[in-house]
Amino acid sequence: MKMIRVGVVRYAKVARAIADALDINPPPDCRIGRGRITVTFRQMGASRWPEDEKLEYALHVADVARSVLAADSRRLVRRRGNRAVVILFDDAFLDGGCDVASRWQCIVPRAR
Repeated sequence: MKMIRVGVVRYAKVARAIADALDINPPPDCRIGRGRITVTFRQMGASRWPEDEKLEYALHVADVARSVLAADSRRLVRRRGNRAVVILFDDAFLDGGCDVASRWQCIVPRAR
């Protein structure tokens, strides 16, 4: 019986293109694999934003990520543009002398 290989690939060029399109520095971590595109923003402070603002930004990031993938010169990358996009906001901050880690995740279903 053949083994199915499932891996996660980091695409630094794609992450930089997404960051450039969103005008963000440093660029997010972008991983493509397991049927999803995961875009992780670290130390952006976004996990403390109001819920509706986070959701609106996550949907915007998903649209930008899909358009960047669709415009990529590599066929393998372009084919993955219709997958679900996972947006993660991963923050750590001090609150009253306590080290607080906060993580917010939004999964935008694949494009139809």
